[in-house]
Amino acid sequence: MGNKLAAHDAGSATMAGVALVCAAALLLSLIAAGGNIVLRRGRARTVADLAAVGAAQALWYGETETPCVLAGHIASANGGAIESCMVDGDDVQVRARVATQVPFVRHVTAQARAGPRPCATTAAVQHAQATGHSACAGARPRPTRVMQPVF
Repeated sequence: MGNKLAAHDAGSATMAGVALVCAAALLLSLIAAGGNIVLRRGRARTVADLAAVGAAQALWYGETETPCVLAGHIASANGGAIESCMVDGDDVQVRARVATQVPFVRHVTAQARAGPRPCATTAAVQHAQATGHSACAGARPRPTRVMQPVF
């Protein structure tokens, strides 16, 4: 009778082992996909920051008429693309997109805004205004750019 029961259990450990290996492979795949999304989201933030700062600096120095074109070049040089770019006064707002290697999440996006710091938010300016002085009177002068040779 003992041999008869053993004959019915032959191969059941193999099926349990295969199921365990499949579950482990699925879990590792989900962890890898999540890690890829997190890494690409960080890259998207970096691309958006770099593009916004580069475009805002170009706008501030008057180097280009279209800072959003420069933002697109900066984004593509860093592995991303620009979804939207908007110039608001001296500020530039950029939304960047970076592709992922995950089938169900094709890309991740991030948004950044860059420009000169508003004058009225500094403590020194608030103190100057409270004492009757105006630290932010008139238009802000644009800095002069000093060209240095690169060798």
